[in-house]
Amino acid sequence: MGFASLTNLWTLVFPVTVVIYYLFRKRFVPKTISSTLFWDEDRREENVSPFIRNLQRNALFYLQLLALLVFVWMLLAPYTKHSQTEGIPLVFIVDSSATMLATPNGSTLFEMNQEEMKKLLDSEEGRPVSVVITGKEPEFAIQNSDSPAATKVIEGLTVRYEQSHLDTSIELVKSMYGEQGAEVHIFTDALERTALAYEVTNMSWHVHTNGQKINNHSIVRFGANRREEGVTAIVKLQHDTEKAQSGKILLKESATGEVLAEESFNGEPGSEELISFKKIETEATALQAELISSDDYGADNTSYALLATERAQVVVDGKLHELLRKAAQAIEEVTIDSGEDFDEDTILRITGSESFLDKGKRPIFLVGRDTVKPIEAKGEVTVINDSLFSIAAPKDMYVEEVYPPFKDYEVLARIGKDPLIQRSPRGDIIFLADLEATDWPLQPTFPLFVWSVVKSLSDDAETLGVFTSLQRKSVVMTEAADIYELSGSYLYTTESANTLQAPAIPGIYKATDGITDKLFAVHLDSSERNVGTGDSYSTGNLAATGVKKEQSIPIIWPFLLPLLLIVLIEWEVQRRRGYPY
Repeated sequence: MGFASLTNLWTLVFPVTVVIYYLFRKRFVPKTISSTLFWDEDRREENVSPFIRNLQRNALFYLQLLALLVFVWMLLAPYTKHSQTEGIPLVFIVDSSATMLATPNGSTLFEMNQEEMKKLLDSEEGRPVSVVITGKEPEFAIQNSDSPAATKVIEGLTVRYEQSHLDTSIELVKSMYGEQGAEVHIFTDALERTALAYEVTNMSWHVHTNGQKINNHSIVRFGANRREEGVTAIVKLQHDTEKAQSGKILLKESATGEVLAEESFNGEPGSEELISFKKIETEATALQAELISSDDYGADNTSYALLATERAQVVVDGKLHELLRKAAQAIEEVTIDSGEDFDEDTILRITGSESFLDKGKRPIFLVGRDTVKPIEAKGEVTVINDSLFSIAAPKDMYVEEVYPPFKDYEVLARIGKDPLIQRSPRGDIIFLADLEATDWPLQPTFPLFVWSVVKSLSDDAETLGVFTSLQRKSVVMTEAADIYELSGSYLYTTESANTLQAPAIPGIYKATDGITDKLFAVHLDSSERNVGTGDSYSTGNLAATGVKKEQSIPIIWPFLLPLLLIVLIEWEVQRRRGYPY
């Protein structure tokens, strides 16, 4: 036992003061009084026991002295020292990518890893446990907790289909536990030893991998286009097997599951095949290709495609502002129009000539007008709530002059009272000013607006495109969208109108912002189409899994209740008998 606050010994002056006061209190000479002679018989017991008589007469003094001594004891902060072994942190890095759904022995790799983790926890009681879930943004499912709590978390883990990004998870663990040390277990399909080569020596790494060859037929690529003669689809297959295994490909409507066509494949080991479907009659907006065969990995046996016509080529008028051409080129490959002829039905044109408003079937992006003269612009720029401005709106810009508007066209933005941006009934976007007459091209919102225009005029404007599992991308929506499965089941609401994070499970989904409904597809990442194999191994230096530490445990609280009890008794004695004389 020890004392943490010996400097409080000076408080002993209080009980000493009480003792001195008691010794020098006023004393009285006992006298015999006739009226008390009859009490002698009843007080013989006290005369026989002087100790009890003294205790009764001086009870208040003893209680006060005891209370003060207990109080002084507590002020000295007594403590006891205990030695205990503190466990080195046990960290699990869990690969939750789609490849963990491979089934080499009837159970998925993910389920086998869960069982292995629970066995490790049973043998490592008393150590703080952390579980890291892999991904582009790895996260702790639980951190520095006990084994029972970690076991419950591990039992509730699920596959997230996202690419593992193991290097990011490893760097996270190194930054968190590099100084104090940790025993780290990595559960994945394969990991090279070079991924763990670094200088820190107080960490040990134990890699648990898949050691069995996986027989796998996978859909590497699937695409479909709607043409005049019907839907054309192409499926590319890869066969990573030890022997030939035949099978078939089913082409289905994603919404109804109706089989539209099927084709067989040979499945030669290590080969690739192209399966094509032509002149398929369907009004579906999304299709899926489903591989039917016997293999050990089913996550890559289904792929999805959104039906759309061929993507339009972007053609930019060579006479337009240079910064407009650069903004368009930053989005995708564009063609500069130098006077050659184009099929207006197959291109997306950005021009300054009004004549193209009457050509072709596709809407255009018109900048300025070449048939009327501009007028002076006055006022501030205001815009309406439209998906075209969900990412960047043309505010806080200087406009010197604007062109007269088109009659009966929808006005999307104004400068003062004059229209600045319009939309035709066909969907053409018209900017009613020359870019040279504004400072907008110098602002960061300009290329973002050009991106929104190109996206809204593209062939896939009714869709949000293709995502990988949990991928986050910029989209064009009026407001935060609700995400649904094709069956109509609600999943979640996006964070904002400009950003969408895809669901984890591959499939076709619908996003609605209350005005429009747009489909999008979620695919497996290309890295998740091959299940790795490798040897399990251990590396790193960790001398022991426990560290002996001394801990000081204060023993103040056990004396607090007795002190309160003594004070209570003192108060009761004083109430009944008063101060001693």
